Amino acid sequence: MTVPNDPVTTDATPYRATEAISYGWRKFKASPGTLLVPMIVVFVGLVVAALIIRFVVVGGFFGTTSCETGSINGQVTRDCGQPFWRQLLGAGLGAAILSLVAQILAAGLYRGATRVADGLDFSLGQLFEGYNKMQVVYASIFIALATGIATVFCFLPGILIAFLTSYTLFFIVDQELEAAEAIQESVRLVWHNFGHALLYFILAAIVLFIGALLFGIGLLVAGPVALLGFAYTYRRLQGQPVVA
Repeated sequence: MTVPNDPVTTDATPYRATEAISYGWRKFKASPGTLLVPMIVVFVGLVVAALIIRFVVVGGFFGTTSCETGSINGQVTRDCGQPFWRQLLGAGLGAAILSLVAQILAAGLYRGATRVADGLDFSLGQLFEGYNKMQVVYASIFIALATGIATVFCFLPGILIAFLTSYTLFFIVDQELEAAEAIQESVRLVWHNFGHALLYFILAAIVLFIGALLFGIGLLVAGPVALLGFAYTYRRLQGQPVVA
């Protein structure tokens, strides 16, 4: 068993989203490469997946353009484009597949973040080790389908589903729960701590947005900081200790 490098601290003060971001920054400064290298690998994988989905999946729906010719006040008009339902269906399918790929690739990063929060080592070689990959796949498929279907009807339900299930992978890679139970626990955790979870979600989005403004280079810092703060939030909202 690996001994934590730092003393375990159970903070008796109430959870604060700002402290989660500060925690992520402190842990990142202490060891920048711990999550940065694995995150770059995952990011490249997501970019490749997004390009494939854009040109293969979504392109299959948008590739053929239909045109309708009509007449208004004696003038011939020509309207070209895709039917609205087809655009929504393509967007929903693309979102579902990309969400599936993202969940599978991100599982290793979630495990890495919890290990760092526990004061343990983490490296690129451990990215796909130490958790039940099939449960990740099952949960990812369900979340991807739910997100995709909700996106077809309206984008806001898709965002809500993604938000409520955002801690699912933590429960799988950290507590070794099965997919259905992990999804339930994620929804329960977020629902019972909706304000805290939402505030951290907003702060993390701001941090990532600022990082993206710096020609994307800032994401090399913002990404790991937000992920470590996410792991801190996951621990603290359950009353569990973290390593200072």
